[in-house]
Amino acid sequence: MSAGYLVARPVDRTAFMDASLLPPRVRTASSCLARIAPDTWALAWASFDEAERCEAASRFGIPPSRIAELMDWVTQRFDEDFLWPNLFLTLEGAREFCATFVPEDSDAGILGLALSCEDADDLLRLTAPTLGEGETGLHRCLARRLPPREGGLCLGSEVLGVEAGGTLHSSLCNGLERAFAQQWSAQPNAHGLFDDHALAQRCAVYAGRGEVGAEPVPWRAWVLTEYPRTVGGTS
Repeated sequence: MSAGYLVARPVDRTAFMDASLLPPRVRTASSCLARIAPDTWALAWASFDEAERCEAASRFGIPPSRIAELMDWVTQRFDEDFLWPNLFLTLEGAREFCATFVPEDSDAGILGLALSCEDADDLLRLTAPTLGEGETGLHRCLARRLPPREGGLCLGSEVLGVEAGGTLHSSLCNGLERAFAQQWSAQPNAHGLFDDHALAQRCAVYAGRGEVGAEPVPWRAWVLTEYPRTVGGTS
């Protein structure tokens, strides 16, 4: 089931990641690791100063002269096609953002997120807003109950945990790639993801065990698919 779309850059392997298991660059939907645009910094009413907004935009090659335009674009679309904290509801919305603001030579890509129907139903329940809370982008996307869009390149499955507010954590933030390898000889692919979704689901169950010491959040296996930034383009 589709869980929305992110515009994210690949991540260079860091010192705390296991170089014997992971490639030099990995793909992830976790905002703890990946540069994602737009994010809450692009909302006009969010509490960021000009320097913070400029720094976040510069990571995507967006100059300070376009910050005001970008903020207007994102703020006008908030809660319609751009959702809290950094999801697009549709592939078309993500493509429009890229065409409008992201330089052609940027390595940023559009990542489509998807979950099994069982995991999606579970997260719908767990992320449902309580009285007085706003709806997260993840809940809004899952509530549509749409299948993933065709036309993308499946990169693999990632073990991600969902924080309150819809922020995603990667198992890589917790160094769990070593534990996964020890438990199931799990070997990430060239994108740092798992080709076997069932294996990723087993790893997600493991990550959720209290004794493992990962963030106490719902961990699930997510399929990451890269889509061309333009219609008819290549991933």
